[in-house]
Amino acid sequence: MTSASQGTPSTKGRGRRRRLLPEQRRAEIIDAATNLIATSGYAGQSLARFAAACGMTKPGLMHYFPTTASLLTALLEHRDEIDVQATAPQFEPVTDAATAREFLSRLVRRNACQPRIVQLYTVLSAEALDPQHPAHDYFVERLANSRAGFEEYVFAWHRDPARCAVQVLAFLDGLQINWLRDQSIDLVAEWEEFAERFFADSAL
Repeated sequence: MTSASQGTPSTKGRGRRRRLLPEQRRAEIIDAATNLIATSGYAGQSLARFAAACGMTKPGLMHYFPTTASLLTALLEHRDEIDVQATAPQFEPVTDAATAREFLSRLVRRNACQPRIVQLYTVLSAEALDPQHPAHDYFVERLANSRAGFEEYVFAWHRDPARCAVQVLAFLDGLQINWLRDQSIDLVAEWEEFAERFFADSAL
């Protein structure tokens, strides 16, 4: 009687385990990891904690993400895709300064609502300056893609889109670091003040 009672929950647990395609399972893991970081931050997180949040064992999780860095990188890649879809659903070159500014303002407002993700990105990007870091290639590629995207789409209307891309990305990265350190800084307000001057000069 005792033996059967003890075995029942385990059997039911296995029965409830859904069979998913590998990509579906990866997406489920990334969603659970995102929620965990959003509520608890990323500091001190481990594969074991991510696995528990997903209702998986650590070996099961490692089948999809062998290291914490690989999972966090996949999470950031996923967030990049969502951010692009949310802020620029149509990939068409911007033709004027006002539209470019509005797009960037949407991006800043979105980041202001997800400080945990911004913090994760900021810390990992600094750590990944080491060429041996597992996420090094991701951040090198991300910067190249961001600059290219800004040049080709956001600042296509400008006489010097490459310079605009470098300056705006540098300002936003620096502003976000200071915002993370000092909660009294208004990320959106500081961006809008910078944008007022930047786009006024760009129109000259």
